[in-house]
Formats: sequence, structure tokens, C-alpha cells
Amino acid sequence: MEEQQTLKDKQVDTRLDISVLFVEDEELLRAIYERILDKLVSKLYIASNGKEGLEAYNTHQPDLIITDIMMPVMDGLEMVQNIRQKDTDVRLVILSAYGEAEYFMDAIKIGVNSFLLKPVETKKLTALVHELANGILLERKVKEQEQQRKKAEENLRKLNQELEKRVEDRTQDLQHEIKERIQAENELKDLNLTLERRVKEELKKRERQQQLLIQKSKLESMGELAAGIAHEINQPLGGISMGLDNILFKLSIGKVSEDYLRKKIDALFQDIDRIRQIINHVRVFSRDQKNLVDERVDINAVIHDAISLISRQYQNHNIEISLNLCKNECLAIGNKYRIEQVFLNLLSNAKYAVEEKLKILLTGYAKKIEIKSYRENNFIVTDIIDNGIGIPEKHIDNIFDPFFTTKDVENGTGLGLSISYGIIKEMKGNISVESKENKFTKVSVYLPESKVKD
Repeated sequence: MEEQQTLKDKQVDTRLDISVLFVEDEELLRAIYERILDKLVSKLYIASNGKEGLEAYNTHQPDLIITDIMMPVMDGLEMVQNIRQKDTDVRLVILSAYGEAEYFMDAIKIGVNSFLLKPVETKKLTALVHELANGILLERKVKEQEQQRKKAEENLRKLNQELEKRVEDRTQDLQHEIKERIQAENELKDLNLTLERRVKEELKKRERQQQLLIQKSKLESMGELAAGIAHEINQPLGGISMGLDNILFKLSIGKVSEDYLRKKIDALFQDIDRIRQIINHVRVFSRDQKNLVDERVDINAVIHDAISLISRQYQNHNIEISLNLCKNECLAIGNKYRIEQVFLNLLSNAKYAVEEKLKILLTGYAKKIEIKSYRENNFIVTDIIDNGIGIPEKHIDNIFDPFFTTKDVENGTGLGLSISYGIIKEMKGNISVESKENKFTKVSVYLPESKVKD
């Protein structure tokens, strides 16, 4: 227990000693970035709209506020405008999607410190929080020195009072007391000069950094995201173009068979499906999501629906899928389409893991994926287990971060697990991962069990 407590203390000490208010109306994004920020700062407060954010600010007085612009009840700009009227020192960061650039000038007038374009990469968010935290901590240090100065002034005032009394009582000690007062005044003067010079230098430096950060965050977010999406889409587009050229060539020489056309069209559809997956991933992650109605869902039925979409593809790749499902209905609370999306993402990762292991072993290896469902502590649990390459221990804590991936650009965008995590958290569930490198990976999805009977 003592070792566990020591480890916990060390983990807490690594967080930035600042408080952050994060305001976002989209539950999926809120869950993802709450997880990232909670590991980064010592205190984190969460609100789902501008009104809740304003109330949280009045209650907790956070050092840093990170907020979306477009939100119900009260939008982000109205919230930060109310806060700025009360507090001119709190740091403000605006999150905005593409198409909301018209709000930037209003935000600058209000006095925001920086902008981030959604979806935000973890390293950009972390770098910005670290940058702003340095300024916050510096101001704290300056205020502490200011308090020391005031304390020195108070000490000098008391010394002067004592000196006047002693002069009246003991004239013979007047010269000695005057020297002490002069010495105290000189020390205070030196302290004031040093403090004023440091404050001016640090304030100028912070102003320059803030201006550069605003430009950097806008340009990098727009440029890198656009380049990444273009890179992902260009490869399947190239495959489509080459496939069509081949068909035209065959037509020109009159050697087009039905079997050839079917194979080529199948390949073209695969490339089209790849593009659609990329676009769907980005759209799900970045756009505003409408609230979907939760209902009673038979997890076994969802598993069968997901397998029906991929079974032929997995059979063609000699991947054995075994089912060990709970008897009767396993009823959970959630949305079956979102749950199926999560299962398909996890099965896709399992397929990639076993395919990669085959490349290493070449022979004597059977690719297997097992799916289990069972009840546990008022939850319906679904385990997806593969005997693939596993996940290195150093990556376990990062696998749910947006855009984090160990796959090459042809096999992953880094959004699948992040989106899956957000979906399950939105349904009041959880996802856990257990893995041993080059042995196995087990991903467990927990969803609240439905106790209602028809």
C-alpha cells in the first residue's frame, strides 16, 4: 500500500499546478479531452455550455479556461465576455471548427489568449497548456514577490513607529536607529527596482509569445490537418484512377471479360470504401453530433450484425472468428448503431494485429479472434481478443488519444480508438485494454445492463 501511495504521489507531482475549466457541449469530445487534461493539470472543471461554464468560473475561479464557441444556452463568446468583465487576468483559449473564423475578431477584442482548431491534436493542446501554465506560474511568483515587498514595507512602517518612540525615550540612540532605517529603505528600494525590471521583461516576453502562439496554432492546425487528410485520400484515389485506366485500355483492345470487370470493380469499391471510412472518421470526430436516443440493445445481436459485415472478408484472409456469447439476451443501455461502430473498429484493429504477426512468423501461425459477452457487476461486457502482435507497454496509456497510431498511413488514421472511447463514455460505459507484446490483446467494452423487463 505504501509503494502504491508513493507512486500515486509521484504521478500527482508531475501535473501542472494550475486549475482549468473546459467547456464543450459535445459529449464525445468532452469525454476525450477531459481524459487528456485530467492527466495534465492538477485541477479540472468541466461544463457542457456557456451558462454552466460561467457558474463554474464563479465557483472555482480557474487559472485557465478552454471553451468551444458554438454552444446552446450561452455560447462561448458571451461566456468569456462576462468573465473578462470580472477578471482581466484569467487565460482564455477558444476552440473552433472550420467555418467559424468570423468569430475570431470578436474573440480577439474580448481578449482571448489563443485559438485552437478542432479536432485538436494532443501534442498541440499539451504544448499550449504548458505555455500558458508557465505564464500563470510566473505571475504567481511575481505576486509572491509583491507580497514580500508589501511585507517589507509593513516591517519598515513598524520599524519607523518603533524608531519614533525610541527617539522620544532614548535620544542617545537616535543616530543608530536612523542608520537602521536608512539601511531598510535602501534594501526596499533595491528590491523594488529588481522586481519592476523583472516584471517588465517577463510581461514583454509573454506578450510576444502570445502573439506568435495565436498565429502558430491557427496555421499549424489548418495546414497539418488538411495535409494529413489529403495524404490519406490520395492513395485510394490513385488506385481508382489506375483501375479505370486499365478498364479503358482493355476495352480499347476488346479483351474485357465479365470476370475481369468484376475483379476490377471490386477493387475500385474497396478504394472508395477506404475514402468513405476516412471521411466518416474525420466527420464523426469534428462535426457537431446530434444526441442519439439510448435504448435497450441486445449485445449478442449487435455482435452478429457486425460479424455479418466482415465475415467473408475475414474468411478470405484465413482469420478464425470464434464466439463465446452469454446465454439468452444480453440487454444493455445504449445505441445499437454506435455500439456496432465500436465493435467494427475493434475488430478491424484485431485483424490488423494478426495480419502483422503473420508477416513476422510467416508459417505455423493460425490467425484467431475470439469474441465473448457476459454479465459483470451490472454491466454487459464484450471482450474482443486476438493473438496478434500486441501493444507495447509504452503505448498503452496513449492508444485512446486522438491521431495516435502505430500503423502506417495506409492502415490507420489514429481516430478509431479515440472515437470508440468517446462513444462508450457517452453511453456511461468504459473500455479497458490488456495486452502483451507479440502474444495477445484483449479489449473489454463495458455497457450498463438493462434491468427493465417487458
